[in-house]
Amino acid sequence: MKFKPLLLFTTILITVFSLNIHAQNNCSVKMQLEVQPEEVGIKIVKNLADRRFGWRYQKVCSSYGSMIFTEAINDTVGRDRIINEYKPYLNGNRKPHSGHVDYNVFGIWPFEIYRQTGDEQYLAIPKKLADDEFINPRKDGLTELTRFWVDDMYMVGSLQVQAYKSLKDEKYLDRAAMQLLAYCDSLQKPNGLFFHRSDAPFYWGRGNGWGAAAMAELLLVLPENHKQYPALAKAYRKMMAGLLRYQGEDGMWHQLIDNPTSYAETSSTGMFLFAMISGVDKGLLPCDEYREAIEKGWNALAGYVNEKGEVTDVCMWTNASRKENHYLKRRRITGDYHGQAAVLWATTAMVRLQNHKSK
Repeated sequence: MKFKPLLLFTTILITVFSLNIHAQNNCSVKMQLEVQPEEVGIKIVKNLADRRFGWRYQKVCSSYGSMIFTEAINDTVGRDRIINEYKPYLNGNRKPHSGHVDYNVFGIWPFEIYRQTGDEQYLAIPKKLADDEFINPRKDGLTELTRFWVDDMYMVGSLQVQAYKSLKDEKYLDRAAMQLLAYCDSLQKPNGLFFHRSDAPFYWGRGNGWGAAAMAELLLVLPENHKQYPALAKAYRKMMAGLLRYQGEDGMWHQLIDNPTSYAETSSTGMFLFAMISGVDKGLLPCDEYREAIEKGWNALAGYVNEKGEVTDVCMWTNASRKENHYLKRRRITGDYHGQAAVLWATTAMVRLQNHKSK
């Protein structure tokens, strides 16, 4: 009994300390932004609305990005326009491809529509895509679609995370956590970065961006008492610390992250900012250590969005290769969906941070 006052004091102290840490991490009021994220996001969403609809994963990631951005700024008109694009799939006039990680990630879009509207008719297709990945798992429990490309951390991980957010079944969290940790064990290196593939030993920017975004999305919803939370949080923080070391003086990250002679690349920069900003907002990363990198990164990246709402200097699609020159020669293109999606994610994270909340 005599220890109870000490226990109470300790509990109060820990609580106050935790609150102070969260307050320090929430640094939205300190951000010095040259361009407001709402301005950038609105231009990109308008650009996407004026373009022909497609089904490939990069277009789907842009549609998902449009959904979370319009929610963040309370733009129900814009949101409904994006939802309307899904109607051909809802009425059966079009069917999504499946059976590959790049196909199945289609499900993140209708899952997000359901999450925002509560309309259950949007659940059938994405639930099937998420569940089909684990119908015949490997002996180690991973999806049979596993191929250990760093890109797949998002394609599989995000789909399972969105399934959890919509269906509230923890099996989806377990799947995502298991899959991402396996990729961390296989591809993450001591500097925190990821090889594109084990036999493609290069730190390709967007590939690492997919991994960073996947870990951030999972950690935003993964309970701290989940058995794999400590390992995932450690891998995530290790990556974020590594990215700090390789950020260019101009605030951008490069096509090959550790090669400053390679070009500054926008899709990777957008994904890294999404992961960093989300981490600060969630309290996973200390504001004081990451604020400058976020400010520099955002102010630089915003300058790569032209008046048409097109993101410039986006690396074209990229296969894995054993040759460094393969990555160095990939063309830079304008308005590619990889870039549109990534910058929308970063924009949304910045809006959320400024609003003092993560969703």
